[in-house]
Amino acid sequence: MKDAYLNISEIAHSLKIDHKTLMQWVHDGKFPPPKKIINDRFTIWSYAVIEKWIAQQKENQEWFDDIDPES
Repeated sequence: MKDAYLNISEIAHSLKIDHKTLMQWVHDGKFPPPKKIINDRFTIWSYAVIEKWIAQQKENQEWFDDIDPES
């Protein structure tokens, strides 16, 4: 998926976590920072960045085995 982006709802759903958990991970440096667009009104992440992060997590944590960033 070239130049694809995901919003917070899509990522939270894929990771099976709450929006607040995702933003806490960002704040704590445990998750890649988002891009802000249109006067900082929208928060998005690059699909490629998220896909890479998930692959790195799979190397370290078993619970990521069933996560699909496209779900």
